[in-house]
Amino acid sequence: MSKIIEARLKRLISSEICEADNIEEYASELKNLALSVGEEDYFKAKERFFKALSDSTRLRIVKMLAKKEMCVCEVMVALSLTQTNASHHLNILERERIIKKRRKGKWVLYRLNMPETLELIDSFSVQK
Repeated sequence: MSKIIEARLKRLISSEICEADNIEEYASELKNLALSVGEEDYFKAKERFFKALSDSTRLRIVKMLAKKEMCVCEVMVALSLTQTNASHHLNILERERIIKKRRKGKWVLYRLNMPETLELIDSFSVQK
């Protein structure tokens, strides 16, 4: 344990915030807590999921696909995007399994794969 971390834990333990007595035991307890909430791979997957939703265009695409199955050209027209840009956004969402595609002849149609995603998006209220 570094001297800086040890000094911080000493100060924390001496305060009324923390009820621990032993620095090493408390540090070990904190590390076990971090391990108990999940493995690194679990959080990396969550990070990719939320990054896929961290773009306003992709959020709009998700909301539209919740209402209607659409092809790339429909997404292009609705959001005034180029084909390359629309495909890029759709690929990101598909890679994270937020949406899925199906072929109908020569056409590729996209739809929402995870309704929970829409609920997650709608659950956030933005204050101005």
